Amino acid sequence: MKKLFLLLILILPAAFTIAASPALCQQEEPPLLTAAGEKVTAEFNRIDAGLHETAQILGTSGLTGDAARAALAKLCGDFDYAVDCAAVDLTGKMVTIEPAPFRKFEGKDISGQQQVKQIIKTGQPVLSDVFRSVEGFPAADAEYPVVTPVGKRLGSVSILFHPEKLLGKVLVPLLQGTPMDIWAMEKNGLILYDTDASQIGLNLFTSQLYQPYAGLIRLGRRIAIKPAGNGAYLFRGNGSPTVVKKNTAWRSVSLYGTPWRLVAVHVEQNSSQKSSIAAASATIEQKLESLAVSNSLIKALSAGDKAKGLRLLKEFYDNAPGIYSVQWMDDRGINRFGFPPANSLNDYDFNDLRQTSDQNILNILAAKKPSAAEVPLLEGQTGTFMFRPLFNKERYLGMVYIIRLKH
Repeated sequence: MKKLFLLLILILPAAFTIAASPALCQQEEPPLLTAAGEKVTAEFNRIDAGLHETAQILGTSGLTGDAARAALAKLCGDFDYAVDCAAVDLTGKMVTIEPAPFRKFEGKDISGQQQVKQIIKTGQPVLSDVFRSVEGFPAADAEYPVVTPVGKRLGSVSILFHPEKLLGKVLVPLLQGTPMDIWAMEKNGLILYDTDASQIGLNLFTSQLYQPYAGLIRLGRRIAIKPAGNGAYLFRGNGSPTVVKKNTAWRSVSLYGTPWRLVAVHVEQNSSQKSSIAAASATIEQKLESLAVSNSLIKALSAGDKAKGLRLLKEFYDNAPGIYSVQWMDDRGINRFGFPPANSLNDYDFNDLRQTSDQNILNILAAKKPSAAEVPLLEGQTGTFMFRPLFNKERYLGMVYIIRLKH
């Protein structure tokens, strides 16, 4: 079996990214953060394309009239996080607004808003910081110049939207099943998005909630200054008053030069015991082989008894020096659970192919054979994986596997 294990390390691809959950990489950007940045950027590009198309229509039709109203209605309808869309003249007055509930604001002068001042002055598209709109709530505004076919400036087209809804649309499905969080802020410290909705709209530098956490505020200053980086801070755990250490990496996304910081977070969870991989390999392999044929585990998984299955994985983890996590992926390609939960995927469906590596994991599952590989992990570190198939007589139950971090 040892020869097989060594051979599999050599022949399995070592360059794919596994959607797992160890601590954030301290040097390279975590792949999950990269994916989040790409998806938010794609949504920004969609906004830009929608504004550009609408501006072309308004440049021909003018800022008022049925054609202008239809174009604005279509623009707003294309974005489920949009509040309203408006045609704004060169004096800063909203002359046409859709949808219908917001037409009462037609004629309102918004020339005092910074983004409106900027587009009137420069004629270039702009994204505002979050501000309190004349409609009565915090929002962001993207403005795009409207020019006639002969080059005469008429004003701008505006889409007012909720940043937290845009970010939630992108991030919730991406993060589902992983133990990671991503929050977002403006450079001024305003929290644009957080899985804890009560923190959205607070300012990291001034809100009372954050004052006891000087390390978080210091890191926030770095995040505001540097477009990308990594660090750690102490803060309360999700849904818990207990203070935990959170490892982070961040990057910037921007529309029309206005940056948002995306901050990926993973709660630090130490390995079961301190032990070198080399010293523990043989013992760990033997223990994993025993776990894969354990009648207790097989019965628990066959019966759908998650509580018992998790207890058995915890027992394995507690007695397996140096491992980062032990997890179970069922025969359908769904990573059901693992221990510790902070380092494990929970009902993560590899069939969704959210990461480019997910197909590789499915290939390992389909082979129904012992497998091992040393690969980059979702959050950026490198881990050594061992997979072992589980069978209840002829019934295939999927793979039990362990992760050990390579230091």
